[in-house]
Amino acid sequence: MQLSAIEARLIEAAIELFGRDGMDAVGTRAIADAAGAQMSAITYHFGGKEGLYLACARHIAAEMRERWAPLLERTSAASAADSGAAEARAAIVAMLSGFAAIMMKDDTARTARFIVREQMNPSPAFKILFEGAMQPGLQRMDELLQRIAGRRLPPDQLRVRALALLGQVLAFRFARATLLRATGWESVGEAETRIIQGIIVAHTHAIVSELEQGVHS
Repeated sequence: MQLSAIEARLIEAAIELFGRDGMDAVGTRAIADAAGAQMSAITYHFGGKEGLYLACARHIAAEMRERWAPLLERTSAASAADSGAAEARAAIVAMLSGFAAIMMKDDTARTARFIVREQMNPSPAFKILFEGAMQPGLQRMDELLQRIAGRRLPPDQLRVRALALLGQVLAFRFARATLLRATGWESVGEAETRIIQGIIVAHTHAIVSELEQGVHS
C-alpha cells in the first residue's frame, strides 16, 4: 500500500523517536512536530500513537524484506533438494556477507534502535517484525544448514545455529559504539565493512566445517 506524503513523514519521524526514546516516552506532539504535521493527522491516519507504532513496525518489516530479497533469491537454488553441502556452504557465506553489507550501512541505525527495543521488551509489534522480516532469513538459513547437516539436526538446535550465524552480523550493528571504541575506527565505511565481512566469513567456514565433520564422523 502506497503511503501518502504525510503518512511517510509521520512514520519516519516516529521510527526515529520511538527507537531513541521508546514508545511510552514519546508524545504525539513531538512526533507531529518532527514530521511537520498536525497532531490530528496521527489520529486520522493511524488511529493514535499505538496504531502509528504498529505502522512503523510494518514499514520496517517491509523495508527489511526488500533488502533481504536479493540475498534470498540468490541462495534459493542452494536450498533445493538436489543441491549439495558445498553449494549450501557457499550460499551461507554469500548470505552473511551480503547481510553484513546491508547492516553496516549508516541508514540502518534508526531501524536497528527500534528493533533492539522490541527485542528487549516485545510488544505486538515484534510479531510483525519477526514474521514480516526476520523469519524468511531464518528459514533460508535453516534450509541451508540442514543441507550441510544431512537433515539430522533437531529443530531447536538448527534454529540456535542459524541465530548464532546471523547474530555475528547483528552484533556489529547493535554494538556499533563498542565496535568503534574498541577498534579506534571513526566510522564503518567500505574498508571497515570488508574487514568485518572477512572475519564473519572465516568464522562461518569454521562453524560449517564442524557441522560437516559431524555428518561424516
